[in-house]
Amino acid sequence: MSYPDDLFLIGEREGYSPKVGVLVSMLANSRHYLLRAVRDLTPEQLDAPPQGAINSVGALLAHLDAAENLFQRITFESRRFDEAEAARYNPAFRFEPGPHSRGRTLESYLHDLAETRARTLAALKQRDDAWLQEPKTFSGQPANVHYYWFHYLQDEVRHTGQISLIRKHLIPGASPDFNPYAL
Repeated sequence: MSYPDDLFLIGEREGYSPKVGVLVSMLANSRHYLLRAVRDLTPEQLDAPPQGAINSVGALLAHLDAAENLFQRITFESRRFDEAEAARYNPAFRFEPGPHSRGRTLESYLHDLAETRARTLAALKQRDDAWLQEPKTFSGQPANVHYYWFHYLQDEVRHTGQISLIRKHLIPGASPDFNPYAL
């Protein structure tokens, strides 16, 4: 695998307004490292309860998909999950165990993440830089749309670090030599 030509260039992207393009470049970079961290995991490894930790790798991947879906609703549609969406995504968003995060293949998680990201990117193409400043609230505090996507990036980066730690030290058969940055 080789790096995309613009992976390490945080900046504007064609087809997006300038600041939205910067956000898109950050989302691409973060996702690259998440995909490197989960490469080649088996369903058993995805489900393995980490020693001394709560969330399996599968639970973290399901959570990231649910979080991006929630932030799509909040920032693109000015709403939260409807009843059907809540039934589908809230268990993963809250790290509740269930079929959304057990017994799945890596490919099924990656498929969901890719579909969700495709919807995010399509919606971001329709937004301008002023949209990032639209007011919102977060945990009852003043926020803006940009904060929601910054928060998502923080979440993805944080959980990628957890996944790397789990792979290196906390699941049965862990490899302390695992390098999430290796190609």
